[in-house]
Amino acid sequence: MTKRRLIALGLSAVMAVSLAACGSKPAEEAPAQEAPAEEVVEEAVEEPVEEEVVEEAVEEEAPAEEAKANLVYATSTFGQKFSPFFATTAYDMEVVDLTQVAALAADRGGAVIQKGIEGETINYNGTDYTYYGMGDVEVTQNDDGTVDYKLTIRDDVKFSDGEPVTIDDYIFSFYVLVDPTYDGSSTIYALPIEGMEEYRSGMDSRGNVIFAAGEGGYQETEAYTEEQYNAFWDYYNNNAGADFAQEIVDYCKANGYNGAEDTVAQCAANWGYELEEGATAQDFWDAIVAAYDTVEEAEEVETAGSTRLQLAIAALGADYETGVETGESAANVAGLTRVDDYTVNIHMTEFDATAIYNVGLTLAPLHYYGDPAAYDYENNQFGFPKGDLSGVKAVTSEPVGAGPYTFDGYANGVVTLKANPNYFQGEPETKVLLLQEALDSDYVPGIVTGSFDIAVPSINDETLKAIQDANGNGELVGDKLTTILVDYRGYGYLGINADLVNVGGDPSSDESKALRKGFMTLFSVYRDTVINSYYGDRAAVIQYPISNTSWAAPKPADEGYQQAYSVDVDGNPIYDSSMSEEQRYEAAKEAAIGYFKAAGFTYDEAAGKFTDVTDTYEVMIPGQGQQDHPAYGVAVAASEVLESLGIKLQVNDVGTSVWNNALESNTAMMWAAAWQSTVDPDMTQVYHSSNAHGAGTNSNHYSVDDPDLDTLIVEGRSSADTEYRKAVYRDAMNIIMDWGCELPLYQRKDCTVASTERIVIDTLPHDMTPYWGWYAEVQALEIQ
Repeated sequence: MTKRRLIALGLSAVMAVSLAACGSKPAEEAPAQEAPAEEVVEEAVEEPVEEEVVEEAVEEEAPAEEAKANLVYATSTFGQKFSPFFATTAYDMEVVDLTQVAALAADRGGAVIQKGIEGETINYNGTDYTYYGMGDVEVTQNDDGTVDYKLTIRDDVKFSDGEPVTIDDYIFSFYVLVDPTYDGSSTIYALPIEGMEEYRSGMDSRGNVIFAAGEGGYQETEAYTEEQYNAFWDYYNNNAGADFAQEIVDYCKANGYNGAEDTVAQCAANWGYELEEGATAQDFWDAIVAAYDTVEEAEEVETAGSTRLQLAIAALGADYETGVETGESAANVAGLTRVDDYTVNIHMTEFDATAIYNVGLTLAPLHYYGDPAAYDYENNQFGFPKGDLSGVKAVTSEPVGAGPYTFDGYANGVVTLKANPNYFQGEPETKVLLLQEALDSDYVPGIVTGSFDIAVPSINDETLKAIQDANGNGELVGDKLTTILVDYRGYGYLGINADLVNVGGDPSSDESKALRKGFMTLFSVYRDTVINSYYGDRAAVIQYPISNTSWAAPKPADEGYQQAYSVDVDGNPIYDSSMSEEQRYEAAKEAAIGYFKAAGFTYDEAAGKFTDVTDTYEVMIPGQGQQDHPAYGVAVAASEVLESLGIKLQVNDVGTSVWNNALESNTAMMWAAAWQSTVDPDMTQVYHSSNAHGAGTNSNHYSVDDPDLDTLIVEGRSSADTEYRKAVYRDAMNIIMDWGCELPLYQRKDCTVASTERIVIDTLPHDMTPYWGWYAEVQALEIQ
């Protein structure tokens, strides 16, 4: 597990989702049959709003309206890879989202819209929204275990240059992503699509072939020259390590994880390494290597996304990216079948829960990114020579698509986008959208002064104070600025390793579960006070081990929904609504006593203590020795109560490196951390027993080993029925909580800040989520 997935305190970046978003309206306001379908690659859109009003304003006050026509969005540094195939940073993906469309859409919870053409109505936060998208998908689970995904796209859509969108654009895009030399971020090639392995075998990039040959010395071959061989190994040995470390630095910068200066040393500290100020990327790489027994282990654990091999090939360029034949291969992917001009079928050998998120890929124009003369589906020609993506990469910095905006250029840190008159949801109200690079710390001041109109700043006390100071009412929403808080796609938690905290060496016994639930009951009661004190408006306490942003997350209105660890050992409620804070603390203490008794400990009623607890328990908090962590106050408060009961809980505030090493070696009894969630709620990596006790991916640090939980996890990832999966995961979460191994602590917030004076706030999307951001309904967004 990389540090991008398990982090001491969750990162703030909104991760890109490879789904097109869709348009939505509250169902009662926009019946599906009346609302035009639409689509933006990642977020959503709504019906056009009174275009004639804008036109009248232009006629009457042309100079003023011309100024209003530009909306300026403050964002971070672009990597200038604006290609739907090769964009990697969240900021490049914003450009992709705004210029492209994709085959399938997603709702506010990230779930795929399967009937986007006609529209689907889904309730979110008490409101019914009807979602529209580019296409439909029909999933058929066959009796033999195979699965078919039949995708149909709209037949009335044009790219921004007027060319029609057809299923051939989908097929072209598909073959780019599954090419043996493809080195972008998509992993659709990893799906169990029939014939995928046969198509990708027998060819590899020249760089991979050289690497596979080893460094033992050049031997004559047609695949590469001696000069190419030597140049590769020279770069790999002398430069790729620094590139590896630099990617970590860039990742930290992109996600706002450093201080204001974004130095290598600051990044290294956040990654668990202490370096001198002025340290270089090479120094960082040397420190990483020194911390592990082998370079290979260091590379596997510490990566920010790429391997040294991938970075070396990318740096050396086209000669090393081009494919060379290494054996026989199939001429096509047998599982992909063109049905008609707007329909394709993908046949998979088995069900994969993530497949539905991946098959809705971006519909990139064949006539722009590929070569129409090289496309002949019947003769296995797909718009480019197999193994040669140089033509696709040649236009990486100049995207063309069918999204709401067209790319007009990048200069002086500004991407200029213009409204697409061919956009099938309607030409956007805001005619020019400028995406301007800026420092995060300048986002809010820039909106106040008028330099920017909207931004998504990192949320911290300084940011919130700046917003409140700017508004006349001292609030987050006022006359100058409007702030919209959105749950972060991840959550913080306290964990317990069942292998280390149990009774009699049996982690699964009722006594062991009672022991852990005694600790969790005390931790739980202090969450509200401590989290509110630490975060204020920036986070909220959650009750289940899943991000609130997930479509599978239990909602307060659901039957059986309850606060985490809020029942006693007999299953009775610990609290009632009339209790004061102090009464809740006392009730939790009494409930914990009951659990510890059930664990087998002897309680002296007269002394009010347990007399036979000899073990010292430990909880590790990665507060860098500064007590600066939201879980620290929770742990300390619980430890004081436990001390009064004769139970020793040692709270250790440690550095990130110590904390991470303890987790990876499974020596941490209890710890605080945060998960960065993916769009699919599959629990295999974190809770399946195959990844416990150091086995598999070594990512089940709780050491939960429960056959019933394993069965539910497999069932959950084996069905295409969202409602069924939601019920299965609810049962699975109940088992996880019953083991007493995880306490959900908090859901952090991201925020969008807009100028109240210059943006018509009501035209921003309602009920924003990580999957439904400020440009979700961008064609309706108006400037005052």
